Amino acid sequence: MSSQDALDEPQPEISDTNLQESESGINQLEYNGIRYDKLAPEDIIGVKFVTVEAAETFYYAYAKAMGFDVRKDDKRTSARTGRVTIRKWVCSAEGERLEKYMDNNNNVRMPKKLTRCHCPCLFKVRYFKEKNSYVVVDFKTDHSHDLAQPQESHFLRSHRSVPDSHLALATSMRRVSIKTCHAYQYMANISGGFANVGFKMKDLYNKLDSSQREIVLEGDAKATLAYLEGKAAEDKKLFCKYSTDESNRLANLFWRDSTSLLDYCCFGDVLVFDSTYKTNHYGKPLVLFVGSNNHLLTTIFGFALLVDETVETYTWVLQMFLESMEGKKPLGILTDGDEAMGKAIELVVPGCPHRLCTWHISKNAQKNLRNPEIVAEFRRCMFDETTPCGFEQRWRAMVEKYGLHNRNWVKMMYDKREKWAEAFVSGHFFARMRSTQRCEGMNRYVKDSLSFSGVKLIELIPQLDKALERLRNKVAEEDFRSNNSAHVLSTQLRQLEKHASTIYTDNVFQLICVEIDRVGGLITSRIMHLNSCRVYITSSYNNDEEKECTTTYYHRESDPRVVCSCKLYECEGIPCSHLFNVMKHERMREIPLSLVLKRWTKQAKSEFHSTVSKENMPSEAVRLARHGDLSYLSSRISYLASQTKEGTDILKKELSRLESILGDVLKQQKDVGDSPDPCNNIVRDPIRRQP
Repeated sequence: MSSQDALDEPQPEISDTNLQESESGINQLEYNGIRYDKLAPEDIIGVKFVTVEAAETFYYAYAKAMGFDVRKDDKRTSARTGRVTIRKWVCSAEGERLEKYMDNNNNVRMPKKLTRCHCPCLFKVRYFKEKNSYVVVDFKTDHSHDLAQPQESHFLRSHRSVPDSHLALATSMRRVSIKTCHAYQYMANISGGFANVGFKMKDLYNKLDSSQREIVLEGDAKATLAYLEGKAAEDKKLFCKYSTDESNRLANLFWRDSTSLLDYCCFGDVLVFDSTYKTNHYGKPLVLFVGSNNHLLTTIFGFALLVDETVETYTWVLQMFLESMEGKKPLGILTDGDEAMGKAIELVVPGCPHRLCTWHISKNAQKNLRNPEIVAEFRRCMFDETTPCGFEQRWRAMVEKYGLHNRNWVKMMYDKREKWAEAFVSGHFFARMRSTQRCEGMNRYVKDSLSFSGVKLIELIPQLDKALERLRNKVAEEDFRSNNSAHVLSTQLRQLEKHASTIYTDNVFQLICVEIDRVGGLITSRIMHLNSCRVYITSSYNNDEEKECTTTYYHRESDPRVVCSCKLYECEGIPCSHLFNVMKHERMREIPLSLVLKRWTKQAKSEFHSTVSKENMPSEAVRLARHGDLSYLSSRISYLASQTKEGTDILKKELSRLESILGDVLKQQKDVGDSPDPCNNIVRDPIRRQP
């Protein structure tokens, strides 16, 4: 059937009642009994809309359900009547970036990633006077790119907007000194998560800046354990263990959720272990178990609140951590240098490479040496020397020159040199981490959230959950960015750069490009051809003092392997410039698999899946979801009603009537049977710390 024949046949008009959403999610939206993902051009061509706005509403709903952005394209209006006669919408990936924006030679910033890839998807309506309606004349559903997943739809620009009700709420919060970021977090909380807010934090900042409106619109331990018990009802893999003292008071508490287990399975090769934050009612140290994910962002593996900072306590919490992670031990541990913590690590994970935080060491060097010249030489010993022999020579020279023979701190640091000097830790993988600053950043966030001292545990733990949610939403956004756009290639090794852009995340890819760029500054002085390998001797063109590097290429057909003496790949998991130099000489078009560390790739989590089935959700989780839906709806209704006195009176009357009805319903439900108290075995609160 031709398009014109379709126009001549009687077609249904679209109204709000035609768009239906099933209980299973937004991707189940239907039109006239046909799911959106099953709609074909012949189902829509010829359909009539009363207004252009109705057509736009339909297409935006369809695009959000399918997972793509919409851009307004062609628009024609009648010169005589001013009526829109033709309107066209396209996928935001339609067309291509203009050539003038592709030239990045003069750009100060890195060019934005490409999002246009000649996508053919479109939707077009035309006004017919005899029908007095807008009729669909073209509808294409094919895409030239991957569509966003349902959980990523809130990152799509065309489907993000800040409603007036949320703007009024954020403005009111600003007036009482609540930060915009905290207002956004609250909106996510009452909406049931960041994915349900409908806009990003940056959108709220932009909306507030552009529109300055002013609308006034003794059981702590028991409650804490009950809160975690409630979380365990939602999350079957949540792990929580605690210990009590002789008075049955809460002593130590460790917990982690299922997402932390998943993250540890993927990124638990290096563990940052730190305890610094004590602003709670009982002076308990908060221990953070932290790592770095494939976006070089902070990932949290678990939390603990401890009774003290002794070897026995740290041993207990480390044992609980490994038990929660099903016995998987890290390949490296980073700490701030606490003696008790170090001894506990030796007891629980003997032989595990243990590195001390370079930031803390530098601060202690300034405090103990008190001479900028000596501190600078100490830092050169720490970072510049890459061999044990070179370190020993420089260290002896420093001690002799500045007379440091009798300085106890200098002796102590020399005894610990294998835990902090680059010459000794080189070759051990630490995921590009040298300090515990990731933990410090998390602590700062908690301190900002809890602006008063003496906070109780039941107030602290939900704030930690909020911090986790914020971090994980950032990771989800980075996943979306990495998977839904392409990089502008800028180096001379285009084939290798292109391959790297397809496998690595955005942040890691930038590091790869730095190493590729450095190839131009290398000199290959000798190439030795041996039976099973070729050996490349390279040096720096710009720095004569830099030592030569030996890179060996084992040319096996099935699995070629390249090894470099600089050990950057062994330390950070990223191919160095010397390795890329060999790839160039060997005319490789792709990075060998032996040099691709999966934890830095987009597919780092491909072997693990974490899903939550709505049918298996516990009743408490269902109640929370219902509360989020109702809170969001009531916020919109309250805003609309508050605009007029008549609306306010109507809503107050209706709310009063509904309150009485719902109160009776809840009373009848409670009369059926009250649930028993889940915490009969009461754990007493810890002893409060005296100020």
